[in-house]
Amino acid sequence: LPGGIFTKNIRIKTAAILCVGTELLLGDIVNTNAAYLSRELAALGISVYHQAVVGDNEERLRKALSDSLAENDLTLVTGGLGPTCDDITRETAAALLGRKLILNEEVKAEIEKYFTLTGRQMTENNLRQAMVPEGATILPNDRGTAPGLMLADEKGHLVAMMPGVPSEMVNMFEKELRPRLLSMRS
Repeated sequence: LPGGIFTKNIRIKTAAILCVGTELLLGDIVNTNAAYLSRELAALGISVYHQAVVGDNEERLRKALSDSLAENDLTLVTGGLGPTCDDITRETAAALLGRKLILNEEVKAEIEKYFTLTGRQMTENNLRQAMVPEGATILPNDRGTAPGLMLADEKGHLVAMMPGVPSEMVNMFEKELRPRLLSMRS
């Protein structure tokens, strides 16, 4: 389903939240994302049926995503969209849904702009963040370099991926994802 047009046909009643990051499993970081998203989804009338934390492990993330897609209309994923080799959410979701990753020139330009504005040097690793699954809807991130992504499987079950950094995730949810979800509630 091409980016953007599928939202007219998708109706969201149930959701799961997957937070990705070994640092969450180890207790190095408190998982505030799940609590925030649960409250926000409830306010939208979307029932959260499941929450999970998955470490930076492709096999376990793939299984968690697959199980969630089979059981829910919406799977919200936070984390794993960064530039390092352990950031595997984008790649895992694309492989699970049979999508190729392609370089998105608009995302690349936004990442380059972010580094210019912050006076920092962009590394080659950051270009990984401009690789997006075919057909994905891009959720802009005006607080960081990792764009959010929305994809649907062949049954119309939606995966929405957002950064794990709470300030970036909350901002993206409020500006980009909530308005889309409002139009998809059943």
